[in-house]
Amino acid sequence: MSPLDRLLLESVPLRPGRPPKPANEPWTPTEQAQHWAELCEAIRDWQWDDDTSLSKRRREQRRQRGHEAA
Repeated sequence: MSPLDRLLLESVPLRPGRPPKPANEPWTPTEQAQHWAELCEAIRDWQWDDDTSLSKRRREQRRQRGHEAA
C-alpha cells in the first residue's frame, strides 16, 4: 500500500463548525481564540497510529551510521 493510500484511508479530524473567515477580513483576538479552541477540541483525542515519521526514521539511521563509524 502506498503512503498516499494509507493517508487517504486514515480518519483525520476535520475542521469543526463554521469555516474560517475570508483572507481579506482580519480576525479579532476573540475570534482567533475561539477558532483555536474549536480546532484543539476537534483533534484532542486523535493519535497517529501508523509508522514512525520519515524524519524520525532518518534521524535514527544517521545516529546508527554515526555509531558504526565510531
